[in-house]
Parts: sequence; structure tokens; C-alpha cells
Amino acid sequence: MEDHTTIKLNIPRQDFSGLPLFQPDSEATSTWVQSLPVTNTNSLVQLLGQALSDLNRTKLSPEVRYNVMEILRPNLDVALSNLSKRFLNQPLVMPEDPRRMAELSDGLLTLTGTAYTVVAIEAIQQRDAIRETNPARLTCEAIHRALVFTGRKVLQNFQLHRPMEINGWQTLHQLYALAANQRLADLPVPEPLSGGSTITTTYLQAMMMGCCKPNQLRQSDLTALFRALQQWGALVKLDSRGTGKDLFLVDLDSDQPPLYRALYREQPGTQCRYINTTALIEHLQALKADLGGKAINFDKHTSIPSHLLDHLIASLGSMSLRNFKRTAANSSLWICVGLSSTHFHVAGERSFEHLLYGTNDVLTIEKLAGGNPFLPTHVRADEWQVANPGVDYVSDVRFEPHRDIDLNPATKARLLMEENRELPLQERYPVFNVQMADVSPSGYCLEWTGELHSDIRTGDIVGLKEEEHSEWVIAAIRWLSQLENAKTLIGLELLSPRAVAYGARIHQKGGEKTPPMRVLLLPEIKLVGKPQTLITPRTGFKERQKVTIGNRVEASSIQLLRHIASTGSFSQFEFRYVKELGDVLAENNNALAGGDYDSLWSNI
Repeated sequence: MEDHTTIKLNIPRQDFSGLPLFQPDSEATSTWVQSLPVTNTNSLVQLLGQALSDLNRTKLSPEVRYNVMEILRPNLDVALSNLSKRFLNQPLVMPEDPRRMAELSDGLLTLTGTAYTVVAIEAIQQRDAIRETNPARLTCEAIHRALVFTGRKVLQNFQLHRPMEINGWQTLHQLYALAANQRLADLPVPEPLSGGSTITTTYLQAMMMGCCKPNQLRQSDLTALFRALQQWGALVKLDSRGTGKDLFLVDLDSDQPPLYRALYREQPGTQCRYINTTALIEHLQALKADLGGKAINFDKHTSIPSHLLDHLIASLGSMSLRNFKRTAANSSLWICVGLSSTHFHVAGERSFEHLLYGTNDVLTIEKLAGGNPFLPTHVRADEWQVANPGVDYVSDVRFEPHRDIDLNPATKARLLMEENRELPLQERYPVFNVQMADVSPSGYCLEWTGELHSDIRTGDIVGLKEEEHSEWVIAAIRWLSQLENAKTLIGLELLSPRAVAYGARIHQKGGEKTPPMRVLLLPEIKLVGKPQTLITPRTGFKERQKVTIGNRVEASSIQLLRHIASTGSFSQFEFRYVKELGDVLAENNNALAGGDYDSLWSNI
């Protein structure tokens, strides 16, 4: 093995002189592990954290340290998994307990990555003294594991919309540089854990996370992407020489993520590496064509939906920059969050039932079933309320877990209506006053606070207005970011200066139509060449479908055309109006009443 470049990796001094929790050998470690309280997450994390902290400062041979870490690792994975369940899917500004769990998880990941880094460095320094294993293999596997756990820190920071800690990126770069200098970066690793099959692909797994605009993605999307890049990292080329097709560049001596190659102003130095994503983009485009809008499934828990695939192709396949300059702003905005809330306010603060039927009463809706185009006579109101779970129909009220078990649809519907009656509409669909940080012609940057909507996510539809009594403007949340000063910023992209709230029913084979769903019609903007579009729930709607949109006084048939946007919350389609047979016959009858019989043929 060779070592000619100074590596900037910091490891603790081996100066621990206290009483350890266990003797640092394989047998004693195994005995101690069996006594760990795996069902008590707090105690488990505390014990593992203390053990790792002591171990990282205890003088040991590289082989012994590695073996001890391998015995501890399964319990570390259990602890990290349990912690993640307590801080993921929390409000954007997390309460104290989930925030503490996230800090504990970050600490465990740091200690684990450090432990394997110590193994790697000491295996190189003491290679002539290693007898029980091949020093190159030991170094390779230790660097790989250090990258795996450090990469999981990257994922966690992105999931919580937090900036990387100081030296966070540099640690990743220097671990890779260490492997490259020892000519270990491309050797296969027999047990890759959650990383790639080599050190290079594991390093690129984390680098690509930094390239894919992670602040525009949801926690579940980031989890799926991290898993996908475990496999797709092999399609990304990392080279010390540019080819002209390299979209990104990374400086191994820096503490920065990869940058667009075109924006790198200095002459690339010897520690710069070019990142070429051409093969990956070709693979993703082929997958998109083959799957035809379906999700890519890696296992029963992990899939890449079509909107995330589109995001990856766009973010990793071409350079995108802001088109407009931002201007600092000190005023505030009124905002409502989510398709249901925005629909309610755009509809003039009318519930979905009232918009469609002119009443909020379920019994009256049943009476209207025979004459209203949105509710077929064979669908009872209780079935209609709970049809197609997971799609936004009538209410956003979520059942408590103990009430949602073993309930039949009718019982769920009755509970749903009871909860709706107890909660005023204005409380179900609140409006917040939020401070603006800056503004541009394409959107706003808002400063979020803890009092605001707790379930906010990237990709959500929002309604905005600068004055309390003005018309609602439609926008989408494109990115979230928590700054080091504890501020949380929200980036909004404007979609339309106004919208019309409708119900929509999809035409199915056999002439049946689905229950009504909330949609927003965004009118055409001729000045900028923007066609009319329809905002729909994320699932259920597809290109070429026929849909009836309307309310209690009007209804129109349309056909969905190009699917132009999709997020984890909504889809957006271009569409055209179509005439039903009844409309054509009605026009023909009017023509016959006042004209020649021959005009019938020209109208059909």
C-alpha cells in the first residue's frame, strides 16, 4: 500500500484510563451485548454511546477494535432505527423530545464513523504488525464502514433540512481520498451493509444526495433515494480528468458538497474530481420509458415514484439556476397549506360538500344523489365518505389509531362526520400570517415559525395573499431549509395568480365515475403563454383520462393531456374541454329548430 498525500482526518487521542463497561475483546463484548436493554431505546443509546466514546479513546490493535465494532454494530443499527422512528415524520420545527432523539442519533453515527476511521488509520500505520488478517482488506472494510455511517449522517441532515456540520463534507472527501491513495477505492467489499459495493460507490452515494436538490424532497423520498443510490452509484463516473460531459466537480480538500462544474471559478487542482452522471441519466430515462409512470420497487418498503424519478433526471442531468434575482422583504403574507385547505379558501370558505351540493348535511346529500352529477344513485353517503382511502375526498380529519382498527366503512363514516361537526371549518383549514424573507417574480421565501402548520412538506400546494381580503394566489412549496441560527426558511414557487375550486370525477370503463375529489383549475395566462391546467391529488389521475369537473351549478367534461408536474402531494395536467353526446344532440336540436335539416350533418 502507498501513502503520499496528507490526509485531513481527526481521531481522538488514545488516552482513556477509566473503568470500561467491558473488556475490549470479542468474548467480553459479546457477553456485554447480550445484556443490553434492546427494548429500552434511551438506555440502549446511552450505554452504546458511552461504550463507543470510551472505545475510541482506548489503545487497541486495529484487528481487535474492528472485531469489537462488528459485534456492537447490530445493536447500533437497532438503536439508530428506533431513534429515527421518534424524530422522522415530525413537525418541521420539532418539539423537544424528537429533537433530542435526532441529536442522539447524530451522536451515535459520529462515534461509529470515528471508530471505523481509527481502525483504518491505525491499520495503515501498523500494517507490519498485523498478523491475523490482511491489512489491506482490514483498511478497505473499515473505510467502507466509516463512509456508510458518515453517509447516514448526510441522509439524516437532509431529512431534517439541516446544514452539514463543520468538516462534515470534508470527512467524507478525506475518507475517500485515503482509500484512493491506498488503491483500495474500487475493490469489492464482501458485506456492503447499506452502502455501495465499493468505497467509490459508497462515497458517490453520499455525494449524489448532495447533488439532487435534497431540500426539495420529502423525508420518505430521501430515504428511497439513498437506497436507490446504493445500487445506482456504480453508474456514476468519478475521475481526476474532465471529459467535457462532467456536470459536477468536487474538491477533496474542501468542506463543500459537489458543485456544478460550470460554476467552479478556479483552476481545478490535483485533489479535484469530476463527476459524470451521463450513464445514470440514460439508465433513469430508460426506466421511465419502460415503467410508463409506475414506481420503481427495490423491496417491499422502498420504491421510487414517478415524480421522484423525474426530479432525479432533472437535478442530476442538467444545470439549473435561478432565473430571477431575489429582493429582501419585510412584509408578511397570509397563507393556507395543503390542497384541501387551499381548495376550501379558494371556494369562498365553503366545505367540499357545500361546493358540490349546496349543503353540509349528509342526509340531504343522499336525497340529492339522484339529480347531482357528482354522486351516483347507487353510492350511499357513508360509502362515499370513505371511498379510496388515502385520496383527498371530503375530509382531512385523521382517525386516532385505536378508533381506526376493525371499523367497517359505515362506522368510520359516522365517526368522521361527528368529528367534522365538532371542529369548525375555519379551524380545520387555518390561515397563517407569515413573515417574508425575500421575494422574486417567481416566488417567495418565507420565515417559518413554530405556530404554523405542523405537517408542512415539500411539494405541498399553498394559497397565498398579500392582503387579507385579496384573491388567493396558488403556489407550491419547493424547498425547506433550517439555518444554523435556528431559522427555518420555506421556498415557494408561484403557479397561478388565481384558481377555481371544483370537484372532479374520473370516467371509468363501463360508464361509471369515481367519487368526487378536490381539484383546482388554474386559468390560462396568455401573456406568458401558460395554458390552463388542473391541480389534482397525486394519485388516481392520468394522461388521456376523461374527467367531469364542476360544482352544484355547473359541470364540464374534460380530457387530461400532458402531465406537466408531480410532487408527493399533487399532480398538474394540461387539459381540454370535450363535448358529450348529449351536448352535441342539444346543439343539433337547436340548429334544427331554426335552420335547414342539412346543417345537422355539419354540426356532428
